[in-house]
Amino acid sequence: MLVLARIFAAKHLQARLARKRAVRPRLCERARTRYHYSQPRLDKTVAEDLKSERKPTISGVVLVAAPESGIDALTRIFAGLPSTLAAAFIVIVPGYQGSVGKLSEIIEQASGLKTKIVEGGDRIEPRIIHILPSDRLSTLKKSKFLVEAKRGMQKGLVDSFLLSLAADQDEKAIGIILAGLNGDGTLGLTALKESGGLVIDGIDPNAANPTGIVDYLLPREQIVERLTSHLAHRADIVERQASLQPDPAQFRRIATILRNKTGHDFHNYKQNTFLRRIQRRMQVNQIDNVEAYVEFLRADNDEPTHLFQDLLIGVTQFFRDSKEFELLESRVIPKLFEGKATDDHIRIWVLGCATGEEVYSMAILACEHMARIDSVPHVQIFATDIDGRALATARVGRFSESIARDVSPERLARWFVHEGNTYSVVKELREMCIFSAHNLIKDAPFSRIDLISCRNLLIYLNADLQNRIIPLFHFALRAGGYLFLGPSESVTKHAKLFSPIDRRHRIFQRQDTIIRVLPEFPLSARIERTGPPGETRTSSRNRAVESGIAKRAERVAERYMPAYVIVDDQSEVLHFSGRTGRFLEPATGSANLNLLSLVHRDLRLDLRASLLKAATEKTPVKTERLVMGSNGDRLGGVSITVEPLLDNPGEPQAFVVFFQDAEIAADEKTDHSVHSSVMRDEHVQRIESELRLTKERLQATIEELESTNEELKSSNEEYQSINEELQSANEELETSKEELQSVNEELQTVNGELAHRVHELARANSDLKNFLESTQIATIFLDNEFTIKSFTPAAAEIFHLIEGDVGRPIVHIAPRVAYEQLQEDVRKVLRTLVTVEREVEDPSTGTRYLVRVLPYRSVENFIAGVVLTFLNITAAARAERALLESEERFRNIAQTVPAFLFIATPDFEWEYVNPPFYQFTGLAEGEGLGSGWISILHPDDAEEYRRHLARATEDGSHFEMEFRLRSASGAYQWFLGKAEAIVSSSGEVSQWFGSCINIHARKIAENRQNLLLAELQHRVKNILAVVRALANRTAENAETLEDFVADFDGRLNAMGRTQNILARTAENGVDLADLVHEELLGHAAHFDDQVDVDGPEIKLRPKPAETLGLAIHELATNAVKYGALSTRGGQIKVTWRVDERVGNPRLALEWLESGVPVIDQEPARSGFGRELIERGLPYELQANTALEFRQGGVRCVIELPLNDKIAIREKNR
Repeated sequence: MLVLARIFAAKHLQARLARKRAVRPRLCERARTRYHYSQPRLDKTVAEDLKSERKPTISGVVLVAAPESGIDALTRIFAGLPSTLAAAFIVIVPGYQGSVGKLSEIIEQASGLKTKIVEGGDRIEPRIIHILPSDRLSTLKKSKFLVEAKRGMQKGLVDSFLLSLAADQDEKAIGIILAGLNGDGTLGLTALKESGGLVIDGIDPNAANPTGIVDYLLPREQIVERLTSHLAHRADIVERQASLQPDPAQFRRIATILRNKTGHDFHNYKQNTFLRRIQRRMQVNQIDNVEAYVEFLRADNDEPTHLFQDLLIGVTQFFRDSKEFELLESRVIPKLFEGKATDDHIRIWVLGCATGEEVYSMAILACEHMARIDSVPHVQIFATDIDGRALATARVGRFSESIARDVSPERLARWFVHEGNTYSVVKELREMCIFSAHNLIKDAPFSRIDLISCRNLLIYLNADLQNRIIPLFHFALRAGGYLFLGPSESVTKHAKLFSPIDRRHRIFQRQDTIIRVLPEFPLSARIERTGPPGETRTSSRNRAVESGIAKRAERVAERYMPAYVIVDDQSEVLHFSGRTGRFLEPATGSANLNLLSLVHRDLRLDLRASLLKAATEKTPVKTERLVMGSNGDRLGGVSITVEPLLDNPGEPQAFVVFFQDAEIAADEKTDHSVHSSVMRDEHVQRIESELRLTKERLQATIEELESTNEELKSSNEEYQSINEELQSANEELETSKEELQSVNEELQTVNGELAHRVHELARANSDLKNFLESTQIATIFLDNEFTIKSFTPAAAEIFHLIEGDVGRPIVHIAPRVAYEQLQEDVRKVLRTLVTVEREVEDPSTGTRYLVRVLPYRSVENFIAGVVLTFLNITAAARAERALLESEERFRNIAQTVPAFLFIATPDFEWEYVNPPFYQFTGLAEGEGLGSGWISILHPDDAEEYRRHLARATEDGSHFEMEFRLRSASGAYQWFLGKAEAIVSSSGEVSQWFGSCINIHARKIAENRQNLLLAELQHRVKNILAVVRALANRTAENAETLEDFVADFDGRLNAMGRTQNILARTAENGVDLADLVHEELLGHAAHFDDQVDVDGPEIKLRPKPAETLGLAIHELATNAVKYGALSTRGGQIKVTWRVDERVGNPRLALEWLESGVPVIDQEPARSGFGRELIERGLPYELQANTALEFRQGGVRCVIELPLNDKIAIREKNR
């Protein structure tokens, strides 16, 4: 009937749902009609506003974070993105020194997408690249950007934005991190992945994926392809997953596969969280439905590990939730140390420790408090997790520089060692912490714990498992121990087990209970088991049906089961069933759970007797047809059954009391109702009768007992003592059993830690052995009696050692080296504990060794012998000798070289300068060191020197400059200073080595050369002007081109001859005789016969020589054509003299031709030569000229002043 009723109810419910589905379309149609009729009433502006409020669909929000050095990789990523992706892109470059506008232009040119520099209040838009400022903190809230100034110890720019992106966009968020951010972004990526987002990384996995938070670890060229594929498929997958309904059977199958492949059970994981993780993995692998994912999970070897890592995302940091840790430091940590002596222990258990930040935070608080107290107990911190990779990271204790945002500078300096780009915890903290793999669900808990920290672990478990874990914590803690939970976790349902110290900050203290609470263990025992991965769906379905029937049957049986109460041996109620109210009648006053106080007064006497009998005889006792008055004095029959619970003899005694309705005789019921007063009297009489009978029985019993009392008295006391001891032993054994389970687990943990340390010790020993052998350093270990304990292979070459020599005294073995002081040195080291060093030599080979004798210190800091090391320094000794010789050569060169040699610091402070410097400057030795030599630098060169020096010291480049230094006489001389940087292995300048060479003579020569060059340039300029004038005048007088070429060529040759003379004798002037000879030599074939040149030595300056030479050339040319040189008998006489007049000497030159046929008349027109003589010479040389055409030839007289502009005066010959 019950089954039929349920079937009828189910069909009725289906019919109601069908009617609702039929009604819904009609309601929707009415709503659409109503909206259609009212739509024209909308104001146009309102409609436009509604249209503008429609948000474009965004398939994903992609953050790309890169350092300043990664701009090129950043642009390559955006250059490969298709413009059709409906995603919003965000770029952040922390510490970017350039203009954000310039960065925006670079990215826009590379990508083709529109870029936008983010300001506060902007909304994210698809197909736009949003550029975040690199000097301010940006976050995202409700798809809008918030921008504020960065303050103090806030998180990094990347972490801050990723955290807000994960909270705002959930699974739509995508994070891409490029190399070089020094840990900024790891915390945000963890939160992003926990919210369902995608993480892509293009760097080494050890740098940003310590616990597997990265989904794709790709080369940068593959990032674009994966991102495009993910965004293209995501909308499809999300749409399909929107209809994904949680199927407990499928989730159990996934949890079973995980348990079989990873060894960890997730059956009691929160179903919604489990679903989100599965959906995320389905999106990553582009799988549409759960059934397909189950098959993929079963077939793929790596996917179970990836899902396992997704389920174990650990968002952790140092001193996370600082207010809670401050409260822990001020109120809890001091309580842990109260009353503790040096031989006591404080035990802390951190569950879900991840990569260890919280563990080391606890250790820091403990160590800081220990530094403030005198009596310091031993502190152990047990750190457990089920993620082996995270535990390996935690054991190393090395963290990125980003922890500086969470740890104060004082704590960083005290508890961490800065190594490169990481911080390592100090040895004191590391030795305090024991890291171990531990599963809270299946492994035994630790015991005698003072503080349990279980933060943000319970939130991932379902309510049933949470309620079973809290009693487990109660069991693990000592009396008065503390429980530290996460912000979203509580012990509200276990108020009797824990009392709040600070409810807001989730710190609780263990409460003692009257009845000891034994936790259920292991917790996995109640997890519903599923069959093997290959089981059929039919068997799974059958088990579900059977389970449902069993539950329904249990509820039905409970309705027909008699009322019952379970009590302990003191009649205290431990459990009530339903429908017991008719039989119980609580007394007035304070609350009491004693059944004899609660039961109806008419049943009390019989119930007490039944309980006593059942406890004595250990058998069920049933009392039937007891009459119990009810409301309105109605009568009822009751049968009471008391049965002991004897399942476990070791547990305290307990009884179950059943109350059942019973039929009573009709006459009894009638008599009771009619004669109630009589009944009461009879009841009194019955009680009195029972009392008399009891007294009689009691008297008989007393008499009987008196006879046996004496016999049993001594044995009774003995049995009582034994019984008490057995009870005490039983309780201790029960407690010991529970504690042994915890101790066993603790020993397993310690054993694992010891195995890990033994492995590390073996590896260190192997490393040390390989190191000693690879260094080829001969090493011998001796005890205090000079006995050999061990040695390296290299030592055999020095002492003729073999393996059998271990245990022999070293003095019994003859060494190859000459080392007579061996025993003396060993005794000295053992006596003084000071290392002894000396050099010894192998006489046969000449090999030299540096011997060191050091004390051998044990771990306990006892001196257990000495260590002898023999380092071959033959090459070093040779190098040292070569170095000394080189130094001596350098010293000799430095003292003799005619230059200043100096060595300077990286800041160009002179540390050494050679003696020639002091000889030149007259400074005392040492005055030129540092920056003292700057005092002798010419003031005009000081500014230029500082510029050169700043440029050289800034980039460590070559230094070279010319400057003037003051000599001992006070005169300045020019020097060329050069210096080269000596760069250390770290790439920094360690020293400068340079020289200063005296270039004063060269400078004078250069100045003179510059003067000559200027003169030459001026002369060339003048010559070109003369040539131009010659060309013009020659062209004016030439009748044909041939005449022009001949005349112009001759005049240029004349100038060339003059220039040749100037080139040879420009400094001393041009000799007038040479000038005349050169010009005539170019025309006269028979020079000796036809030409006569005579005059004193006159040195002309270049410009007058050119002009005068050109005039002589014109006279010679005319003589060749028309005058004395045109006939064999013609003669030319060129003479000059100096007319010495007071203060105004003049040069008079005469050109006289003879033997020329009669010239009828003067030329009809004036040619170039005549104009040069009559006009040019007077103009340029202030000369007086006379040109006569007379009988026998031409006569020309030229007088010019013989001043310094014309000639260089010398004495006449």
